[in-house]
Amino acid sequence: MAEDVRPSGTWPLGKAAWVAGAGALVGLAVEFHWLGWTSFPGNSCGSRYRPCPEGTAPTLILAFLLTFAGAVALIVALAAFNSSRPGKAVPGALVAAGVLIVLWPGWQAYLWMRGPVLDRAWQAGADRPASVRGVGAWAVGGDGGTVVRARTDALIAYDSGSGDRGWVLRAPVRESVCAMSERIVDGIGLVAFARNEKPCDTVWGVDVRSGRKVWERNITGVTPGFYQGGGGLLSADAGVAVALGEHAVHGYGLADGAVRWTAKTAPAAGTGAEDDVECEPVTASTAGGTTTVAVTCGSYKGFHSAFLLTLDTATGKELARRALPIESAPQSAAVLSAEPFTLLVEEEDERGLAAVLSYGDPDDLKREPVTIPLTADEEDLAVTGFDPKFAARPVFRAVVADGNLIVAAAKPGSSSPERVVAYSLDDGRRRWHADLGTEVVALTPAGPDRVAVLGESQRLWTLTTDDGTRVGEEDGITVRDISLKLDSGPQLVRAGDGWVIVNADGDNYPPALAVRP
Repeated sequence: MAEDVRPSGTWPLGKAAWVAGAGALVGLAVEFHWLGWTSFPGNSCGSRYRPCPEGTAPTLILAFLLTFAGAVALIVALAAFNSSRPGKAVPGALVAAGVLIVLWPGWQAYLWMRGPVLDRAWQAGADRPASVRGVGAWAVGGDGGTVVRARTDALIAYDSGSGDRGWVLRAPVRESVCAMSERIVDGIGLVAFARNEKPCDTVWGVDVRSGRKVWERNITGVTPGFYQGGGGLLSADAGVAVALGEHAVHGYGLADGAVRWTAKTAPAAGTGAEDDVECEPVTASTAGGTTTVAVTCGSYKGFHSAFLLTLDTATGKELARRALPIESAPQSAAVLSAEPFTLLVEEEDERGLAAVLSYGDPDDLKREPVTIPLTADEEDLAVTGFDPKFAARPVFRAVVADGNLIVAAAKPGSSSPERVVAYSLDDGRRRWHADLGTEVVALTPAGPDRVAVLGESQRLWTLTTDDGTRVGEEDGITVRDISLKLDSGPQLVRAGDGWVIVNADGDNYPPALAVRP
């Protein structure tokens, strides 16, 4: 009796599963190739300034391994299957089923290798005219739903979610924005304007929700310092707007601009100051019902003295004054925090004071300020960045929180601040440090007891303020597609679950761009 050697009409489940499994390997290879190669920002990466996203290398390595493994497995599986049941339809269907089944697990594996990322959501168009520059920014609302970017010629509001322009408020003719208040109070932001190389003598109260000018005051203003810009010339608290003027401090109603008071900054009687000595307010902050003003005094002979003047914000009454521990004119003086009052001071004298001074209570004349030198044995503090800078509301790579000064710092012998360090405002001692391995581009508060640090490597870290513990990913969150889109001193603004990055140079870089999960 002859044996029937024709192929069977049925086929083993094992060989079918083998074909489907080989198809799954091929599907993973194709998926990982696509995910790996398309993850490159700008179609290239790998340099210091354009690092590859986290997970790119393992994804592409697996893609090539799976390519060879899948090809060999598919050839062998199809040969074995066709020996039992020749044809193309069934094997093709099995391969397709394997590919489809593995797509979702492959995507989850890629997400695990990649880790959390922030993607660029939008970017604003370039500044026009190209000659204007960004000089400051405000976040409006608790969630930063609107970001107001001040240019030399206008204030422009952006919707943080979509990037759409909201309102635009133009500067007076032939005047430029020269100073902004540090914060918005009761929906009002303060902005001052100046003509070319002239003092800031026009002050506006602006409703930041609508972009409407609420009131205007003309004063005999002061010229912003070269190094600290217009920071600290305007402040607000408890319904009062405070503006620094020539030899005086002015208080206005925050809601209507009505004149409340004027306090002179003359030297105190009995200090031995000559008749020709004049005192000029340099920077100030307003919080907790008091206004603290840093004042420098001098004459044609040069620098004479400097002191802190504490005023009652409601009435302008002098509450206290105490000498600043400097013996030459300050090259830079800037308020880093209103509560506790924390002042950055750098004298012109290279052997003079260059430090951050912390006053637990400026009215306590018996307590000396805590002094944190800008240069110490462990590191050099990099409180400010390089040009371009925000001239009307400067950005500092420093945050005062949880009783600490948290600041970017450079290791000895390095010019790049690749470290974040915290110094206690109680005793000036270093409490913790975190080495990031990349230059700190921006440092800003990130909610209660948190600071966010954006690195040049396009990674974003979140650190706790009390001990510097890294929250979330140890290596930070990858921020994709922002390479070559940040100038040398951007401002980082919290907006919902993401961030808005504001550049001072809005011609060569986007004026503002947003990143979010």
